[in-house]
Amino acid sequence: MSDKHKNHEHHEDHIDEVMGMKQGHGKVPRFLIVVYAVLAIWAVGYALTVKGIDERPAGGEAAQGVSAEVGKGLSGQCIACHGADFNGGMGGAAPTLHGVVDKLKPEGVKEVLTKGRGGMPPLGASWTPDQQDSMVEFLKTLK
Repeated sequence: MSDKHKNHEHHEDHIDEVMGMKQGHGKVPRFLIVVYAVLAIWAVGYALTVKGIDERPAGGEAAQGVSAEVGKGLSGQCIACHGADFNGGMGGAAPTLHGVVDKLKPEGVKEVLTKGRGGMPPLGASWTPDQQDSMVEFLKTLK
């Protein structure tokens, strides 16, 4: 056999030897080509139709709106300074939250939430208006 014939035969087998190891270069099975094509079409369709994370309701449920329950969920940040029962804490530095809505009115409470006051940071500055209203509703339950 001539060298030219051997190279041609070697090329048809699609086998290379690299560092003493034989590597084959066979055709991709038609089944895998179909699977890859379907997967690519699905991925493009999914990417075009999926909602972004910020567009989905929290917790996989419908948006909750304004409620004392939502406010209670947000009140976890308050416990550190105002105490677990919201009667004040931190050696008297943080006042009681019982009756705070009667004293400050809802607008005043929202202002304290968004701007802070004294030693209180503006914890509610990044909250939505519904979340702020929910906190006011929760604070109304503290008498």
